Amino acid sequence: MSPKPPSTARSSTTIQRSSSFCSSKSQLKSHIPVLTTPPTPTPSVHFTFTTKPPAEHNPFDSHLAKGSDTYPPVIPQGRTRRLSRPIIPISLPSELPSQKWVRTEGFWRSFIAICIPLLLSALEGSVTNTALPTISDALNLGTNFSWVATAFLLASTIFQPLYGQLGDMWGRKYPMMTAVAVFAVGSAICGAANSGAVLIFGRIVQGLGTGGIDLFAEMILCDIVPLRKRGPYLAIKHAVFAVGTTLGPLLGGVFAERGWRWCFLINIPVCGVAIIVMGCWLDVGGGINTRDGKVVEELKKMDVLGTTMLTSSVIMLLVALSMGGALYSWTHFAILVPLVLGLLGFVSFAVFQRSKYCAHPIMPSHIFSNRTTNITYALTTIHGFVTYGFQFYLPPFFQAVKGSSPTQSGLEVLPTTLVIVVLAAVGGPLLTYWGKYKPIHIIGFGAMTLGFGLCTMLSRDTPVYAWLLFQLVVAAGSGIVISSMLPAVQVQLPDTTTGQSSASWAFLRGTGSLFGVAIPGAIFNIRFTAHLPSIKSELARSQLSHGQAYQHASSTFIAKFPAPVRAEIVTGFTESLKCVWIVFTVVVGIGFVLTWFERQHKMRTDLNSKFGLKSATGTPANSMPASAVATPVNSVPASGVATPVVEKSFEDVELGMLPAAHKIFV
Repeated sequence: MSPKPPSTARSSTTIQRSSSFCSSKSQLKSHIPVLTTPPTPTPSVHFTFTTKPPAEHNPFDSHLAKGSDTYPPVIPQGRTRRLSRPIIPISLPSELPSQKWVRTEGFWRSFIAICIPLLLSALEGSVTNTALPTISDALNLGTNFSWVATAFLLASTIFQPLYGQLGDMWGRKYPMMTAVAVFAVGSAICGAANSGAVLIFGRIVQGLGTGGIDLFAEMILCDIVPLRKRGPYLAIKHAVFAVGTTLGPLLGGVFAERGWRWCFLINIPVCGVAIIVMGCWLDVGGGINTRDGKVVEELKKMDVLGTTMLTSSVIMLLVALSMGGALYSWTHFAILVPLVLGLLGFVSFAVFQRSKYCAHPIMPSHIFSNRTTNITYALTTIHGFVTYGFQFYLPPFFQAVKGSSPTQSGLEVLPTTLVIVVLAAVGGPLLTYWGKYKPIHIIGFGAMTLGFGLCTMLSRDTPVYAWLLFQLVVAAGSGIVISSMLPAVQVQLPDTTTGQSSASWAFLRGTGSLFGVAIPGAIFNIRFTAHLPSIKSELARSQLSHGQAYQHASSTFIAKFPAPVRAEIVTGFTESLKCVWIVFTVVVGIGFVLTWFERQHKMRTDLNSKFGLKSATGTPANSMPASAVATPVNSVPASGVATPVVEKSFEDVELGMLPAAHKIFV
């Protein structure tokens, strides 16, 4: 046990860094960061240390703490301490540009430039929800109906980790413009489709484009706004996205009655406008210079094998879920083989990403390095699962159970999307003002759990005020947490991991959305198949069997049968959708429990990104004071001394049992 420090040391709250050397490395804890070369004498720098609850270990400290036994800060004898972040080198002045973040001249132009394609992406993600029964019937999709939505989500999800790597290589601007062009091509293919296969192929191309749009927009926002101040801008971005999600079902219902091809063709001229605006207004830096001759070298860093493993695993699981209980029984080899291979593929992918054979993983282990980040990743997946699934299965309830037309059902689901818009706009500023994400998550997931539990009571006789209230509760919980998810993921990660953490977050969100359609869809088919014997009409049974119930979830189809048969069909849809609501309740309930295990951390107010605005002359992307060079965490300057990127506003220092509580300042 260390001896008690002298009383003079206990009363001192200021520690001066000395220019003398320590005689032995054993005098200090091995995890205290030190400099390998003594700097030239400079004026003393004062630090004030504070006692606070133990923080989570930051894995980025360990590799910064690898130094010699030279020139550590002087420590009172007998006092143990742990620095959760490295001490800022004296060579870096206090006017580090990342401290003084302000909106620059090109900020709002760049922000508008990323919001236009986001509106398109959101619109296309929801426009088919109300039009899908009509499209499915027109092209005779049969059991392939779910692939219209699933293929879109799958393509937009599986390549997002790879997009993250490309964004770190090529910057954000031109990859995002390319994604918009790909989205336009996919829209043209869908608009001209005359068969289900062509439509699904077009949706895949659309998904490839929208996946890039969503991810690069998130990355750009993270690059130009620091974490603590990001809330209002996240709120605006999510509000724009929610506007597209709101208009989507309404326009889908209108187009379903007047010409479903316009669901896709309307995107093409808007894509052209978006590309022009981004070319003129989006003014962000970063990316390799093709004149440096490093293009081939950078392309070799792409994790093609990891992307292939991840893609094939997701596809096999989705194939098993879409056919299980519909075309084949769950014990059939055509279901078991892809199901088992998909699960094994996920395990193999996780092992490969952490092996020595994967030099440049798309999901490196250091972005899963602390409890809060990992829990928020899980919450993101759950949120995508229930939010997209709810919007996918709510229109069939109104059309098949309540007897609404596609246009009317679009209006009836409007409260959900409108409330999500409003609460997403409130959640961002609330996060910035309050600085706490954990209470927001607890409130949001608690509300969703209550709302989905109430949805299990939905039936044909449910009054308007009841189903409206149920929607509002679910939507309020879903909307309030949207803007706080990604900041909570990144709160314990440095800015140098923005691309990787944003890509993994987007992938998990999309994966949740995928399985939010596929898993409830499988349960829906199982329950409806069990109900088929109670339907007396042989014609109705034949058209609703083998997973075709969702395809015929429309008031037009049900109206073809006499009243007794209509009642039997409606009962089948009611009971099957009830199982879907139960699944959502259980899943979001798990998320509600997880929110209590998050840890609350302070959020950064500074910014350090080489991909920031070019017009922001005080960012690491463009300039630094002559006396200092901001280097990334994993870089080494010419002197050979690793210079850490320090988040000075929130340096967390713990001193044994020192009873003082102050902020660190330089």
